[in-house]
Amino acid sequence: MKSHFKCVRELVGLLCAAGLSGTLYGAERGVTDRGIAYVSGGVAEVEEDELIAQRKDYSFWLTTASKGSGAFLADVRVRIVDARTRELLLEHTLDGPWLFAKLPPGQYQVQATYREFADSPEQTLRRTTTIKPGSRRQMLLYFDTSDRVKREVDGPPKASPYTLP
Repeated sequence: MKSHFKCVRELVGLLCAAGLSGTLYGAERGVTDRGIAYVSGGVAEVEEDELIAQRKDYSFWLTTASKGSGAFLADVRVRIVDARTRELLLEHTLDGPWLFAKLPPGQYQVQATYREFADSPEQTLRRTTTIKPGSRRQMLLYFDTSDRVKREVDGPPKASPYTLP
């Protein structure tokens, strides 16, 4: 009888851990004060699969990576501003290399800031993009990084958010 309860307790623990892992490793979603829906992440394989499956629902796709190694980067602060009105539409620090946003048609200024180490200078990249009705735009931003930022595996990533099935 005692071993039965031990098995049940372990099973309950595993189920709880599995439930928590979806919360901890799932892509981060949100809606800004201006009504812009977004999702970011892509670090864990589960997030990568989740984002790739949902990318067609978003009009703007951003990837951040190291210029030297091509390694994906997280912790990049992104600001998206309407180029015409100068209104801030989205401000978010990425928890993975990908950000997808549902931007309406228009022209946008994208600013991304990255600091590799606490004592490193910040790098800020600025780009402009235009979203046309019914279209999607992709943007890849490459930051200078030290030799310590490397890809963990050889070869290309298993999938790209930019390749629709």
